[in-house]
Amino acid sequence: MSETPDRSASAALDGRARPAPGADLSPPISPNLPRRAVPGAKAVARNTFETLLFRGLSTPVALLLVVIQSRFLEPAGRGAFVLAVLGVTIFSRLLGQLGVAVTNRMGQPGVDLRQLVHRALALGILLGAIGSAIVFTIASVSEDLGPRIAFFAALALIPNVLWQTVSGVLLGLARVRLWNYIQLLPPLLTVAGMVVLVVILDTGVAGAVASWALANALTAAFALVSSHSAWRPLDVPNVVDPVSRALARLAIAMGAVQVINLVSYRAELFVLRRFEELRDVGIYSIAMQAAEAMWLVAGALATAVTAPVVHESDERAAELIARSARRALLLTAGVAVIVGAAAPFLIPLLFGKDFADAVGPLAVLLPGVVAYAPVTVLVVYLSVRRGRARLSLAVSAVALVLTSIGSLVFIPVFGTTGAALASTLGYVVGGALAWAFFIRLAGLGWTGRPLRRAVS
Repeated sequence: MSETPDRSASAALDGRARPAPGADLSPPISPNLPRRAVPGAKAVARNTFETLLFRGLSTPVALLLVVIQSRFLEPAGRGAFVLAVLGVTIFSRLLGQLGVAVTNRMGQPGVDLRQLVHRALALGILLGAIGSAIVFTIASVSEDLGPRIAFFAALALIPNVLWQTVSGVLLGLARVRLWNYIQLLPPLLTVAGMVVLVVILDTGVAGAVASWALANALTAAFALVSSHSAWRPLDVPNVVDPVSRALARLAIAMGAVQVINLVSYRAELFVLRRFEELRDVGIYSIAMQAAEAMWLVAGALATAVTAPVVHESDERAAELIARSARRALLLTAGVAVIVGAAAPFLIPLLFGKDFADAVGPLAVLLPGVVAYAPVTVLVVYLSVRRGRARLSLAVSAVALVLTSIGSLVFIPVFGTTGAALASTLGYVVGGALAWAFFIRLAGLGWTGRPLRRAVS
């Protein structure tokens, strides 16, 4: 395996302005040396806008996807689909941070991007195969799923990990537009597949899960082809050398944060299924999905600032994160007001009267979703910039514990509304803890601004 750095990758990582040929004859000392160009630093607003635009396109597609599931699978079928996808998503969140681990190393001098991407992709395939076997084994013995649905679900894992890995690398290179194309494809292709397999051919839950698996496979193919400059020519990497082990450790640490976040978001589903019917899981999933869709703005901000935060100075990176986190909180609060007012009318209209009971849990979820919105931005600093994934993990773990305890206390008494109350409790405390970690690590005041130092 060659150790010569890939020139195109180095150029993408350095981002240094090359002087004109005539300047090569100038004396080596210049009082006005240009500041090193930081990928994406001057395009935060544009990338945020573009991401919001793409999310604005994908949101109706995702909504249509939920409508198809609700209308053609009914509450019980919708609940089974959610559980099948959840099993795969847990493993994909654990392994899908390999690309972000590559991004974490981009700021280091002499980085060979191509070799890092090779290692990340190879680790994704190897660990994804193990995860697929586990998904199939567990889901196939579930009375709600069975072997057929389990097989289709397991097929989605490796492609999902591959396109997420590519996406993480693209964020570090500030190739946000391509990143957005990749994020748009899975829901779009899943809708197309469900129209054929579920609506036309009436294949039920198995067809819905198969559509989702095929969409992930096609997305992975597109992601690999469109990002070929980052990994071609292809070598067979050593996946057990120190570099690969370091990548895997950081990726799994960050992935553990994602998994705990996911389980924390969904812990109430498992408890709800224990005390209530599968129908209630389907109804609550509508409220949950509507509430979490409000993280659209926070996600767009986090996407836009990732590359600048990785390459900027510590002071500038902290300032950018603090400003973006405050914006995420305020903008999400504004969206929550609109969602809360429209939900009693839109939920029965879009999903049918069977899902009208989702309005109450959604109202209870809104404050927690607003409080947790900045965490998406703060994690960019904690995990990606500073490599302190354990702090992000602590935030997620605390949220998970509180959500789980709250679910056991509130769900037997209040049902789906109790599930929403438990989630809100975890969101609020988790958001406050993430902010506390950030300001302490960045040396800022509680408002996110630099501390005033006493003048002696």
